[in-house]
Amino acid sequence: MSTTRPDNRPVLVADIGGTHARAGLVTEPGRAPARIFRRPTRSFDGLAGFLAAARDDLAPDPAPWRAVCAVASPLDDDPVELTNAGWRFSPQAVAGDLGLAQVDLLNDWVAQGWAVTALERRDQQVIHAGVPRTDSPRLALGPGTGLGSAVIVPCGTRWQVFASEGGHISFAPQTGRQQAIAEQISQRFGHCSAERLASGMGIEAIYRAIQAIDGGEPVLTTAEAIARAGMNGDRVGREVLEHMTDALGNVAGDLALATGARGGVYLGGGVIPALGAAFDWQRLRRAFLAKGRFGTYLAPVPMIAINHPSAALLGLSAYLQANG
Repeated sequence: MSTTRPDNRPVLVADIGGTHARAGLVTEPGRAPARIFRRPTRSFDGLAGFLAAARDDLAPDPAPWRAVCAVASPLDDDPVELTNAGWRFSPQAVAGDLGLAQVDLLNDWVAQGWAVTALERRDQQVIHAGVPRTDSPRLALGPGTGLGSAVIVPCGTRWQVFASEGGHISFAPQTGRQQAIAEQISQRFGHCSAERLASGMGIEAIYRAIQAIDGGEPVLTTAEAIARAGMNGDRVGREVLEHMTDALGNVAGDLALATGARGGVYLGGGVIPALGAAFDWQRLRRAFLAKGRFGTYLAPVPMIAINHPSAALLGLSAYLQANG
């Protein structure tokens, strides 16, 4: 990986989600791009096409020499497959197609983790101030389509960010109703992970489970419709949102204990902003602390909602500042 930026040329950064893709130019590492190019992911047939369109729209002078992209995909294979977008590409081939020196990929939640190191006060909604331990890790966690997570570790005066698959730990039911829901989900998928409840896909899975348990008919077919029904007072929809919130608080507490994240828990993802004022932060906090005798361990841990509009792009810029 190159660490030298030639002639102060900008770096093209991109956040590739299953629904939308965003890109911007980093001219000053550590700061978010000033202007964002945003398009539906499926309006392009691959990464090269999107990056080319972004470069043309942003019209930088001089042109970028490198691209760094956050993607919701395992990065061990080449070519990389983005199942939700229908994309399959090789970073080296994309660099060659676009005349770039290199195209680097980061896990999408590693990018969110780097954003945590660069957030300004205005980008943070303090849910619980707590007493952060500056020598302890931080946890980035968030429900989107799935449940993403990363661990941010202080290393002297620097940070390191590590990818995590915390969303795939087994869900631990705390009530009889949760146990029944988990059993329904296990029957359907073969395993009930935390992500199967604490995410956008979890909203749909919980709804179907409740209808199966109660003998109802699952007339709503999308997470958006179920959440909207819950926010409008529908009994089942409201119960779904309660279980989703409880599951998110539960797994956030588990992961904070497992990682020693006494520096704070930072919550992002698309589900919480979509719910807006209907999201029950107090309920989340109660589930987070419901760890028996270790509730006192978690009580001082700050809980912060990430409010930056382009957190992943900010994170990629912070990554460039730290790593070149």
